[in-house]
Amino acid sequence: MISFRTLDERRAPASLPTGLAVDHATCTAPEILAAAVPGPVQSPEPPSDPLPPAGTVPDHFEPTSVEVCQFIRYTDDFSEAILSRTVLTGDMARVVAQLKRDSLKSPWFGECPTVSSIPAPVVWLVDGAGNAVRVAFPVGGTCRLPLPEAYEAVMNLTVQSEDVLYLPRAL
Repeated sequence: MISFRTLDERRAPASLPTGLAVDHATCTAPEILAAAVPGPVQSPEPPSDPLPPAGTVPDHFEPTSVEVCQFIRYTDDFSEAILSRTVLTGDMARVVAQLKRDSLKSPWFGECPTVSSIPAPVVWLVDGAGNAVRVAFPVGGTCRLPLPEAYEAVMNLTVQSEDVLYLPRAL
């Protein structure tokens, strides 16, 4: 009986902290690059205090846009990582509702058939004053991938601007 309880506890998703607001969103801080890029790259930002981890959407935070940091690929010679920084707007109530969903328990048994080395994008919710909260996608399934509805709510917003960043690999 105890072994089943232990297995069931392992299936439960880890609880996330409530996201903390910082004064601006960034795609180039070292901890953001570590989360977004599969491999070490050099950050163009000067050293600073660590950013808070990705968390849940705080109550009373009213975002007006989303900033997404997403790895695209490495250059042909693998000397640089290519990252997109996209600002999106639209139905923020739907985005917040989807990001506030609980992650699903993992199945009892099974292996992830689609192991991916491509990390999920880093997502910042940004309010009208420019304050930003780094949020985590709710996840589900054996692979612990972002829930499709949450991912689509973010990625189907209207693109306001997009930059492509070339970041040298760390040696």
